[in-house]
Amino acid sequence: MNKDKLKEYLSKPFQGCRSFLDEIIFPIFGEENFEDTYETELLEAQSEVQLLAEQTGIKSIKQVGQIPVGVDLLLIFDITVLDRVMMERNRVNIQRVIRRVMESFSSAFMLFHYDDDNRWDWRFSYCHKGATDKETTDNKRYTFLLGPGQSCRTATENFIKLAEKHEDIEISDIERAFDVEALSDEFFGKYKEQYEKFVCYITGKKYVKSGNKYVEKVVGEPHSTMYAAFNYNDKLVRDYIKQMLGRITFLHFLQKKGWMGVPEGGQWGEGDQQFMRNLFISASDEQKEDFLDVVLEPLFGQGLDTDRSINDDIFDTYVALEKGSRVRIPYLNGGLFERNNLDEIKTQFPANFFSELLDFFYQYNFTIDENDPNEAQVGVDPEMLGRIFENLLEDNKDKGAFYTPKEIVRYMCRQSLIAHLQTDICDEAQKESIAQFVTTYDVSLIGGESSELAVNIDQKLKEVKICDPSIGSGAFPMGLLKELFMCRGAIEHFDNAADIKRHIIQQNIYGVDIERGAVDIARLRFWLSLIVDEISPVTLPNLDYKIMQGNSLLEQYKGIDLSRIAQDSRQIVNNTQTLEIFDTMLDVYRKDLREMINRYYFESDHVNKNELVQCINKNIIKQLTEIGIQTDLSSIDIQSNEQFFLWHTWFGDVLNNPSGNNGFDIVIGNPPYLRIQELRKSNSQLADILSKQYKSATGSFDLYVTFVEKAINIVKKKGVIAYIMPVKWTNSAFGKGLREFLLKKSFVSTIINFGAYQVFEASTYTGIHIFKLAETLKYLELNRNLRSLSELDLFLNALSTNDFVDIKLNDADPWVLTNKAIHDLLDKLNRFPCRLSDVFEKIFQGIATSKDDVYFLYDCQKLDSNLIEGESKYLHRRITIEKDLVKPLLKGEDVHRYEHLYSNRYVIFPYNLNRNSAELYTEKQIKTMFPKGYEYLKECESELRDREKGRFNNDKWYMFGRTQGINFGGIPKLLAPEISLGGNFSYDINGQFYSTTKVYGYIKKSNCKYSYHFLLGLLNSNTFWFFIQNTGYILRGGYFTFKTNYVAPFPIPNFDDANKQIINDIEKEVENILNKRERDSKCDVSCFMQRIDDLVFQLYGFTKNEIITITSMSF
Repeated sequence: MNKDKLKEYLSKPFQGCRSFLDEIIFPIFGEENFEDTYETELLEAQSEVQLLAEQTGIKSIKQVGQIPVGVDLLLIFDITVLDRVMMERNRVNIQRVIRRVMESFSSAFMLFHYDDDNRWDWRFSYCHKGATDKETTDNKRYTFLLGPGQSCRTATENFIKLAEKHEDIEISDIERAFDVEALSDEFFGKYKEQYEKFVCYITGKKYVKSGNKYVEKVVGEPHSTMYAAFNYNDKLVRDYIKQMLGRITFLHFLQKKGWMGVPEGGQWGEGDQQFMRNLFISASDEQKEDFLDVVLEPLFGQGLDTDRSINDDIFDTYVALEKGSRVRIPYLNGGLFERNNLDEIKTQFPANFFSELLDFFYQYNFTIDENDPNEAQVGVDPEMLGRIFENLLEDNKDKGAFYTPKEIVRYMCRQSLIAHLQTDICDEAQKESIAQFVTTYDVSLIGGESSELAVNIDQKLKEVKICDPSIGSGAFPMGLLKELFMCRGAIEHFDNAADIKRHIIQQNIYGVDIERGAVDIARLRFWLSLIVDEISPVTLPNLDYKIMQGNSLLEQYKGIDLSRIAQDSRQIVNNTQTLEIFDTMLDVYRKDLREMINRYYFESDHVNKNELVQCINKNIIKQLTEIGIQTDLSSIDIQSNEQFFLWHTWFGDVLNNPSGNNGFDIVIGNPPYLRIQELRKSNSQLADILSKQYKSATGSFDLYVTFVEKAINIVKKKGVIAYIMPVKWTNSAFGKGLREFLLKKSFVSTIINFGAYQVFEASTYTGIHIFKLAETLKYLELNRNLRSLSELDLFLNALSTNDFVDIKLNDADPWVLTNKAIHDLLDKLNRFPCRLSDVFEKIFQGIATSKDDVYFLYDCQKLDSNLIEGESKYLHRRITIEKDLVKPLLKGEDVHRYEHLYSNRYVIFPYNLNRNSAELYTEKQIKTMFPKGYEYLKECESELRDREKGRFNNDKWYMFGRTQGINFGGIPKLLAPEISLGGNFSYDINGQFYSTTKVYGYIKKSNCKYSYHFLLGLLNSNTFWFFIQNTGYILRGGYFTFKTNYVAPFPIPNFDDANKQIINDIEKEVENILNKRERDSKCDVSCFMQRIDDLVFQLYGFTKNEIITITSMSF
């Protein structure tokens, strides 16, 4: 296949099915492999499918042939659609027809084209389902949009790759050729390069990833004039480029509608689908050199943000376009192109920046309708805007914001909607029917559109109130918009889809985010969802009071509770005589406020909009004054800020319902994951407020627990909360506050724990959480790796009630969430009275110096009996130091199961050990006793004094940052790394080693009857590892943390006559291992370890089945 000829062919109008076979199918798969079925018409043989096809606008479905691909049979269908049908608006009905066609097949190619082949674009789809049984509803369709005006680059490149494989093609190769995720990854990577180029041009800097964070790196000289215009504020520069690229990206979606550059006198839809690129190509050299200021900004402000309907929407681009500079441009309203403070900053970029940017966009098809896991066009869809926002911005990771895969979004949206619709339904059969209806949109499952159940469901769908308090780029509300739209469409059969979506957005959906950029992107996606269903442009609604900026966790400012604005007047006024007047005044204000917000939603005139905003803000100030709140809010935007959010004011229609049934029906989202320690570094005041205000904010809490508590406070009593967030709160110390809060409210329902299998880029371990009134917790833990998002989708869609374990939660102690067999085994273990904490006097963390590069010496060698030499990473050279001032040092990587301990690493130890007590040497003592050591410390003195913001700027400047772990020199102990895959305990028989904070030491009590050898064998056994796996905290790769609070509860059998011989046998096996390992550190000791495991099983009295359960989880 020739690449250029292939691209030319795909860019033509549809040439007919036989031509497609000759030009595409045969060169890829081979004509000899094609079995002709002579255009068998399916609709004639299947009357039910024929009726559905007629309703959809499909004229003909012909099976033209089939090709064997591996063990699969790939069918090829030619599908003709009537000219009146807009395929992009009819995807759902087409999918219903495909589901019926695919009932008996697993894979197919489908060509979709119009009756008039030469007039329209055409589509080439790959359809697949996970099984061939008729019950399977998991039909997936991936589509290339082809024909004139379409970018056929990706299709061309992917088909060439298939042709190169020819005889060796498998179904997986076809799936890769139609892979939307691969294209999205490619687009995002290149978009990021464009973004960084613009930012770097101004600042001379770019952000690079270092570990889990992004760090700023200088890569060139800044543009002095422009950088100064931004007041050298890097974040302001990034916000500016985000806004610019966001607008340009939006217009690439809009031009796909044919609404950009419509010729004078032309109709909407007749515009240039490559308007943005052609606008640059047609510009003069002078215009290109200042393209943003001279061409784009007038287009944004005077074009898209100005009502020109009186002049037939004509806008003069002043660019010599093919049909003249004057073209029709729609007025969008909505705020996306409104001039703001960023627009006042003057910038000028080289012409090649915009040339390369628009050439980059030109390589991709933009599809205005958002893809979902079952129905995707191989192109860039509006969800990419969310992915860009949540993955591109370097400061989002520090704020705990992460992109959520659409497969998880859809599952959570459907489950929360099902839970809401099942509220107050007692009949289990009806509940199941509702669940099936939401996932298939098949109205017959609920008795047909006129049934009592369908009518009730439709009413609930119209009235449901949904909120995402950390909306990000709007993934979850967008997902629920689609689910509400599809479910209502199945019942109502409406004609005007855009009107229904407007109703849903206005009546059902609310959202808040602290990031202004997130709010902008979310609004943009909602606008695009409306545009997709419009034939001609209509002004977009204003979402300023629907999707809002604010701090969801606070409804207070400068210590003043602003939620009082919305309180019942009787809570504020005690005087009965005053109450009536007061109550009437507040009611008037609140009624006026709600009316003004409703008017603002549809207002398109800029002057009127500004006046309404002023009136709304004055109304809030009046309400504050009436209830006696005296605080100056003049310096802050009440409507949009990072300090607080007026929940009971802006969303008063939900939270101050006169009927008393206040609250949202569904609260959904992906709350930020941020430990309080990190928050305190950036905003200590907020950290203090949250600690005082939230009952869930206990210990070193994570921000997401407060979002759960906030959700419960704003949801109805019978409402549902759906969050994806870490599961660590269920068994960690900091989670106790949330566990207590949830138990008190009886508000825990379902957890799907993804365990070690990460589902997105968060460096933590997440699960889907459903919170609602429930007596028990339904729990499921993923037990296998899912190689792709498609597999994740299959896994979620296949879940049933039987997959979950019912767990009764009795108290706020760490919850052990497992299946029944493991739960029973743990219960058996916990019946043993003794715990590891009863055996060890100390379980302690290694030393913390606060400046390891100074204190740690590497690759050390003994020079003589008094001196050693080692590498100082701080000075970047080797130093000589007295042997008595250093101690051998172990890191986590040095400690392995049963291995002999060794290290050529030392730590400078400025302490005198005296009877297990470490006393800091005086500076004079160090100078006298260890002159070389003192000389080295003096070289590092300024660095040591500056530790922890100068906390050591005193006469003890050389002491460690903490005193933990310094008193246990010379004492025998067990050692184990903090993070480990299985038990990795070793024995420091002489107590000669010190360790870093990543190693824990174990010193047994003086009256302990157990030997260190027995304890070493026990803690390296599969039984101990089984306990940790099922009660501890999982990390990446299946590793677990061995911190004190996780190991201390491990149950140990009594030391009595019945167990004495077993314990002695374990000791002997351990001694055998240690002796062999001392002679040969790499020798195989697996047979001894197996013997120890068997003895431990015997010690605990495990049955054969219990042993199988434990060993199935062994390392």
